[in-house]
Order: sequence, then C-alpha cells, then structure tokens
Amino acid sequence: MRDLLREVLTSIKSNKQRIALTGFSIGWGMFILVVLLGSAGGLQHGLYRTLHLDMPQRLILSTGNTSIPWKGMPTDRRVQLTTEHAKALASQHFNHVVDIYPVFNQSVQVSHQEQYVKTGLTGCTPGYIGVQYNRIVSGRDIDLTDMEENRKVCVLTSRMSKEMFGSEKAIGKRLSIDGISFLVVGECASLYENDNTLGAYAPLSTTMSIYSPKDPSLSMMEISYSGIEDISESEQLTTSIRQFLSPLVGCSAKDNKALVISNKFEGLMSMVKMLSYLAIFVWIIGLATLLAGIVGVSNIMLITVRERTRELGVRRAMGASQLNIVSLVLIESVIITMIFGYIGMMLGIGLTQLLSAAIGDVIPVFNNPTVQFGAVLGCNAIMILAGIVAGYVPARRAVTIKLVDALTS
Repeated sequence: MRDLLREVLTSIKSNKQRIALTGFSIGWGMFILVVLLGSAGGLQHGLYRTLHLDMPQRLILSTGNTSIPWKGMPTDRRVQLTTEHAKALASQHFNHVVDIYPVFNQSVQVSHQEQYVKTGLTGCTPGYIGVQYNRIVSGRDIDLTDMEENRKVCVLTSRMSKEMFGSEKAIGKRLSIDGISFLVVGECASLYENDNTLGAYAPLSTTMSIYSPKDPSLSMMEISYSGIEDISESEQLTTSIRQFLSPLVGCSAKDNKALVISNKFEGLMSMVKMLSYLAIFVWIIGLATLLAGIVGVSNIMLITVRERTRELGVRRAMGASQLNIVSLVLIESVIITMIFGYIGMMLGIGLTQLLSAAIGDVIPVFNNPTVQFGAVLGCNAIMILAGIVAGYVPARRAVTIKLVDALTS
C-alpha cells in the first residue's frame, strides 16, 4: 500500500499545474456548497426564532352567536366561556395539551402622577404571559397567591413601564387603573423584535371581580399544546376539544360561529415545509456546482491514463492485476478530490463562522449561519464519493486497453 501511495504522489507532483487548476473547481464547488448550507441554516434558525416555531403552539377559543339550532333552542343566541369550562377542559387531559389559560380583557385608563394612557388590561392566570411570547425582564410573574387573594398587582410591558415611570424602576411602585391602585410586581418584554406594545397583566380573579362581578363570562380561552407534527393531529385535537366543549357552552359541535377555535398550526407547518424545501434546493445547487469539479478531475485522470498508457501496459505485462491498476487511478482521484475539497470546505466553514460573529442578532431572520456537524459529515462523504466517481471512467479505461496496444503506443 505504501508503494501505491508513493506512486500516486509522484504522479501528482509531475502534473502540479494541471491538477491545481482542476482541483480549484472541486474546492470552489465545496466552498459554495458549505456557504449555501450555512446561509440556508442561518435563514432557518432565524425564521424558527422569529416565528417561535420551536415553542408550544396555541389554540384560541372565543364565542359568538349560534347559527345552528341545538336541542330545540333558537339560533342567534349568545354563548359564553367561563372559568368552569376551563376547569372541565383541564380535567379531560387531552393528548398534547400543555396548559389552559382563561383570559378576561378590559379597556382601561392607566395613570401615574401626570401620565395617562388608554390601554388594555389582561386578566390572566400564572404562565400566560410566557405563552404570549413574552419574558419577565424584571420582578416576577403573576402567581397563585395573587389569584387566591385577589391581589391588586400587575405586570407591565416594557413600553408601558417607560410611559408611566420613564427611566425609573417600576417594580414596587403603584399606579392607578381606572381609579384603583395597583402594585407593579413585574415587567415583561416581547420575544418579537421591535414589539413596543402598551399593556398590563393582572390576576384573572382580581380583574373579573372588579369589571365583571356578576357575569362569569371570559373574553377568550387559550390552550397551549406541543408534540404535534402534522396537520391531521392538530385537526384531531381541535375536533376533540370542540366536541367536548360545545355541549357545555350550549351549542352544536358543528356550529363554528358559536364556538370559534383559531389554530395557526397549518400555516406554521407550511412554513416548516418551505424551510425543508429550501434545504433541498440548496443541496441541489451545491451539488450541481460540485459536479463541474468532478467532471474536471475525471478529465484530468483520463489525460493522465492516456499519457501513461505504455507504463500501464508494462505493469500489466509484469503481472500487475487489474485491481492494482484500478486502485492506482482511483486513489489518485480520491486524494486530489479530498485535498482540494477539504480546502474549500474549511474556507467555507471559516466564512460562515465570520458571518455568524459579524451579524450576531442584528438581522432577526438570519441567525447563526453556521454549518451543522451532520452537514460536515455529509460533505466528507460527498468528497469521497466524488473522488470515486471522478476516477471510475479513467480507471475503467486503464484496464480495458489491450496489452499489445499499450506496449506499442
């Protein structure tokens, strides 16, 4: 094997310029493939983060007027969701459901000293702020004790905090909501870039006791779920919830206007599918570019075999097997492909790393444009396969030359 490698290296050294020019096409093809994979990965990471495709998804339930008669009752009746319905749903333990959040929305006037803002107050249960793709940046979230004791506490959005208190820390201060004093216990910020929503969150029990003491109806209900990977599962969950909840609120399970269930999963799945098609398209473009390099290496090996026809004939006359001659050509082809392929791959990885460091979080939809380890392994396998493919035709020609023609050439 050592002698075989020595012969291959000797052949490469004797054709340095020719091999370098041809190897450049292999290196360039691998460089383009790696950069395209990194760019596509950056776009995928950015969209996943921007659209929060990796977080639990939501069903949004609301009610309207009935459009289908049910149990002898007329149409155009108003149906309502209540906290009891939320408890009933939670007791059923539907597959994939993570949590259920009853919500009560109220338009309010918030004031502090000379500052007045007309905004929305959301009465909710613990954890709901996070489901809205917000994070607590200061203080705390609403908790169970707040709910049980009907505490007049609130969590403000970052913009609301600035409107009310400017650069001062809002936590621990009080503000007025429709003339009622509330203690600020937390501040939240949206995970979406440049989201400057004005708003405040308060315990659901407190909000309903103030604004709807005799009417138990909710504004809406949200259900977070995870672990669903296709549209049929999502539709099945929606159907199961509708069939269970419709009789409780007093409407037909077929009445989509009385019980409205909004599910954006289909749109999200379309986005995920588009991203997977993008990855396939990138591989096709990259491999097509690499193919040009493979053809170039194959041409060089054909020329090398033609120039060494007499040498190969002598080898065969001295008893060299066809496997030995084929191995000589194939190993030379693989070595050329691997050397220049690795150079192109490392340059491509280096460029994607530089892009990742330079861009950072500046462009939300283009994040971490680096090549994953699995893609690197795939590129290695492609390079080895490319070398074999590039050397196959020349190797086949080398063993099919007639011995007499080879010796007399």
